[in-house]
Amino acid sequence: MEQGGSIRATKLVVTANLLLIAAKLIVVVLTGSIAVLAVLVDSLFDLVGSLIAYAGVKKGSEPPDSNHLYGHRKYESVSSIAQVALIAAAAILIIGEALRRLASPIALNITLADLAIMSFTVLVDVGIVAYLKKNADQDSLAIKASIGNYTSDIMQNSLVLVGLFSAMVGFAAADPIAALVVSVLMMRVVFGVGRGAFGELTDESPSQEKLEEYGAEILSVKGVKSFHKMRARMASGEVRLDVHIHLDPQMPLFRSHAITEMVKQAIFKQFPEVKEVLVHAEPATARFMAGPRFGT
Repeated sequence: MEQGGSIRATKLVVTANLLLIAAKLIVVVLTGSIAVLAVLVDSLFDLVGSLIAYAGVKKGSEPPDSNHLYGHRKYESVSSIAQVALIAAAAILIIGEALRRLASPIALNITLADLAIMSFTVLVDVGIVAYLKKNADQDSLAIKASIGNYTSDIMQNSLVLVGLFSAMVGFAAADPIAALVVSVLMMRVVFGVGRGAFGELTDESPSQEKLEEYGAEILSVKGVKSFHKMRARMASGEVRLDVHIHLDPQMPLFRSHAITEMVKQAIFKQFPEVKEVLVHAEPATARFMAGPRFGT
């Protein structure tokens, strides 16, 4: 999916967030529910997070320049980290207030109209996730963070809806319990999305199994005797690969260059996630072939 689709998607998410915030604010004012307050705070942070995601996707779509020769894709990872940091802050605040209300239960005044409004927020979240999956770049970490967040929101708002109904029929503890579960779901998103974003910012490599697959494809190219110094790093779902291949020492330069191009094309064809391959040709001598295949 083109970057333009991701930018349009993030704009729509910002608009939808405003609608969700208004709906949840109405329910909070009418009921005083801590669970609804929890998802309201989450939506407020979602709005800020959506603005951050928009900035990250827009900046990440910029082409390489003199100061960023590898492009700007890691700005999306930065925006992803910012989003999950906001979610974590909200979850911690909610846990504290929910525990306080468990210790000192508060009777809530809940009506069918309140339940209807919360049902509406669930439907809006479902629509957001469906739209993002269809129209946004699925390799973008910023978009992944948004999808993960709103998928969690579907569960959260559904849980809050059950909690409100339970509180309405007399189970007062249902509201703070729902708030606690919402907080756990929020932290799950934090650890899931945050780990991937942090890994990319620290140049985490693909799995060893994936590196072995790259190596097998390189060795399948006619003329390649071996390789070493393979390195790979990820950025917003894309992989950049460096490798030294070993060729016949007597091979003419033009033939050596042709094989390096064949290696690149073989990797690109077999592994669409690889967007850049740097191949260095070396003579197949004991000195070069003795080095470790992976790493520097």
